[in-house]
Amino acid sequence: MVSRRYRPGDTIMLKHGVLGGAQPSGSGNILMVLPAAQGFVHYRVRFENENFERSIRQDDIDVAASPSSPLPFEVRGPLEVRAAPESSKSSWINSNSIRIRK
Repeated sequence: MVSRRYRPGDTIMLKHGVLGGAQPSGSGNILMVLPAAQGFVHYRVRFENENFERSIRQDDIDVAASPSSPLPFEVRGPLEVRAAPESSKSSWINSNSIRIRK
């Protein structure tokens, strides 16, 4: 299972030279987490000074310049705090929003 380091709303920087001459300047804002493909997590990102979105792999992100979001925490008692586990049944499709015409 691949681990997602970033969430929508996070600001990231790409590693130098990842996209060659098409390297965007400035930071990018993660819009959504895409389904993993070929063992890599992909993100939909919009960079400053660009009017389009890019699909970026997690290993193309400069980790030192892009702090990840803290994990959500759940409180179990007065002194016990643990990271909330990711739901293994989560899906990028929301079955409650699907409408079928009769």
